[in-house]
Order: sequence, then structure tokens, then C-alpha cells
Amino acid sequence: MSAAPDLDMDLGPDDLDIVDPDSYLRGFPHATFKRLRDEDPISWWKEHDGGKGFWAVTRYEDLLYVSQHVELFSSAQGVTLEEIEGEDFHLRRNMLEYDPPEHTRYRRLVSKPFSRREVYGYEDGIRDLARTVVLEARELGDRFDYVDRVAKRLPMKMLGRMLGVPDDDGDWLVKQGDALLGNLDPEMTDWPVGFTDTDQFKHIPFRSPAALELYEYAERQA
Repeated sequence: MSAAPDLDMDLGPDDLDIVDPDSYLRGFPHATFKRLRDEDPISWWKEHDGGKGFWAVTRYEDLLYVSQHVELFSSAQGVTLEEIEGEDFHLRRNMLEYDPPEHTRYRRLVSKPFSRREVYGYEDGIRDLARTVVLEARELGDRFDYVDRVAKRLPMKMLGRMLGVPDDDGDWLVKQGDALLGNLDPEMTDWPVGFTDTDQFKHIPFRSPAALELYEYAERQA
């Protein structure tokens, strides 16, 4: 493990700063991460906005070790770069931010529909839904955005079916999911963290109003 350097890294001319969101505008910087895996697989990075910084773990074997040793690498203090402490953290906490045995208890509540035996029973439905989604995309012509029309819609629609959600709500759920997970991206949400004042949402997941809409939707479906 390398010691924390004064600079993010001694990057060469062909390397990118993995902290800078602009480094990902043209796709994932595979060459930079290959160099990290080869030369500095566990490296310290400073955050440009004054955050505490973080360790970038880039090799599969190391990531596996981290995920299997919760006594050393706890999720109970948060799993994102956003620094949340005290009451604010506990008000926003979700099942990903627990260690066993608490995490195990929550996981059991939702794991049965995703067991191997149960998943086999979804095969015909998944194939039927996949055909429908692809055919709908093809109706747009020979050129369409595969991510928007297939890759994002298919898993969300399938999850919706498993949870008993109407198919017609699938596209709306995709939009809310994009806003939730893309909470730093002005193209994904009207409330991008770091670009707008999101303090009013600091007690909800991802500091995103999309989380509130999804909560309300879940209550209506219950």
C-alpha cells in the first residue's frame, strides 16, 4: 500500500486524473486504471473540493479481500465519497450501510425472490420482455441509443415485474433511477449535488428528490 502523496498521483501525459469527472467524458479510462493495477494497485487520491480523500483499490484480488473482510473494511460508516456524520448519516442510512449481522437480517427480507431456484422461474418472462424491449427499440429505425432504449429499460422493467409494478411505469422508474444514481450529473437530475443547493434533501438517499418520489411510489404500490 502506498503512502499518501502530496499530489493525486505522479501522472504521465497519457494518464487521467480519476478524481476529475471530466476524465470519463469520452468513456472509461482503461489505460489509466491498467497502469494503476500494474504499478500502484492501492493508491491514495486527494479530492479537489477539499474532501478527506480516498484509497483507490483497482485489482480484483484486493477488491475481493476488501469485500470479504468487513471487520477491517466496514460499510457501517458509509459507502460513498460524500462525508456525512452524526444524525444526518443515521437518518439517511440504508441496508448497504450495515455490516453483518444487521445487514444479513435486512438482506434476508428481500433475497428469496432472487435465489437461484426462483430466478430460473423468471427465464421465460425475461426472454419475452427482452424481445418486447428490443422490438420497441427497432421501431425507432436502424439507429437508436442502445443504452437508453434497451440496457436501462430491460432490467428496470424486469425488476418491476418481479415486484408487481405495472409495465407502463417502467420508463418512469428508469428516469427516477437515473436521477438517483446520477445525482452528480446535471444531465440526469435538476438537483445535481455540487451544482445546486441540496441541503433540503440531506436526510434522504443520494441527496436526491427522486428518492422521495420513489418512496411515495412504493407506498402507493404497497
